Amino acid sequence: MKRIIESQITLLSQTNEISLPVKISYTDNEVEITLKYNNIEYCGTGSDYLWVDAFADLQRKLPHGIFLACCMTCRHGNMCPYGNKENQLYCTKDVPITSKDSVIELMDDKGYDSFFKREVSSIHCCDDFIYQSNDCYTYNDYLYHLQKTNG
Repeated sequence: MKRIIESQITLLSQTNEISLPVKISYTDNEVEITLKYNNIEYCGTGSDYLWVDAFADLQRKLPHGIFLACCMTCRHGNMCPYGNKENQLYCTKDVPITSKDSVIELMDDKGYDSFFKREVSSIHCCDDFIYQSNDCYTYNDYLYHLQKTNG
């Protein structure tokens, strides 16, 4: 059965930040993320149940210099090392993450309940957003999928 989420997502350029409607249609093994920017519809697709590949596909299709700004693309948006579900990340903006072990330690040291208070939506964006980069570890496969070639 196809499920649908309609919400807002943030796009960044060198000079602008805009919030646009986004539609996420998904099943257990398919996802489409669709938005309209400058009167052109863009759709990212994927088969990863965590949607990471669809976010990366959408980013590759957006015009040069336009970036998705959301927890999925943020360096603070980490996955749970023990398992995730779609639209689920954990914000670690107040804790340095240097490896998967850092995320495990955060979960184990602070306690399971405390860790889950960090839960955020994949499409959420806050003032602490910093785009992921190869020089800063994030326990999230977004950059890996973004750098993969199609095919």
